[in-house]
Amino acid sequence: MKYTYDDDADVRTTTLIRVMALFFVGIMIIAATTSPIATGTKEGERAPALEGEFYNGSGWSDFNLESYWDSSWGEGDISGQWVVIEFMDTDCPYCVQSAEDMGINANDFSGTNPQWDGAIVNFIASATELDLSGHDSSRAEIIAFRDKTTGEDCASSDCGSRPGAAHNFPYVDDLDQDNMKKWKVSGTPSYYLIQPDGIIAWSSAANPGEDLRDAIITLVPRESA
Repeated sequence: MKYTYDDDADVRTTTLIRVMALFFVGIMIIAATTSPIATGTKEGERAPALEGEFYNGSGWSDFNLESYWDSSWGEGDISGQWVVIEFMDTDCPYCVQSAEDMGINANDFSGTNPQWDGAIVNFIASATELDLSGHDSSRAEIIAFRDKTTGEDCASSDCGSRPGAAHNFPYVDDLDQDNMKKWKVSGTPSYYLIQPDGIIAWSSAANPGEDLRDAIITLVPRESA
């Protein structure tokens, strides 16, 4: 049998190789020029992991902050659920003083308040034990602080006497400071407002003097906006 050289096939093969080469070059250029979102605690960064066990009124369960994120969320989408994280210490006097405001905010932005026409905001408290004299916390103290029950001391007073009502949002056990260290939190209380896609929209550290409630009203999308 006589072999016949196919010029057309050779041209098609060469063209395909060139197209594939250009395709992979394009992918490499995109990868090199696209800046991935950094993980960190600054506004615009992706929130770090926050894990452990949480108490929500009926025992302790596993907690993972990433379970709240929705990667398909787009800016302005009112159906996405936002998250507020408070880093706190049950023996911190400022945390005790702000407990009433935290409870009010959690109720007002939870989606059950008819006067709020914005996206749902979920509240989470990460309870730590600071390395300070008199800050000897425990899970029993975390429960007493959240539920506003007696028998435990919070900042030298009975936890049941703290301002405000009992809270209805989860408290994460961070007594070993693991989460606090990941987030590089220097003091309590510290607050973060996080978008449904896990990007930090606001932090109290970056906005000293600005109230958390004002930040929520300003940044969380609303139907009337």
